[in-house]
Amino acid sequence: MPRRENQAVRVLTARFKPGDKTVFHTHRSAVPYILEGAFTLELEGRAPVVVKAGQAFVEPPKVKMTGYNRSTTEPLRLVIFYVSDPDTPFLDLLN
Repeated sequence: MPRRENQAVRVLTARFKPGDKTVFHTHRSAVPYILEGAFTLELEGRAPVVVKAGQAFVEPPKVKMTGYNRSTTEPLRLVIFYVSDPDTPFLDLLN
């Protein structure tokens, strides 16, 4: 997590329908906590990680990633804790 005198802590929620996925992106500091379902994170250069309801995962800074709800029937709900300098974008889009 960043450690500076002036930081912001944002708490965001997200819902994924069965089969939904995120865009290809990076974060500076994000911790998703899964409320319902299972979230599959594909991190560049690493094995996929499945985070299930009741679990959290620290997403490494500046690592290219995408996330999926691999279920064909169950929704996914999560809350994301994001610590950063004020006015920092939540994510950086990649091509």
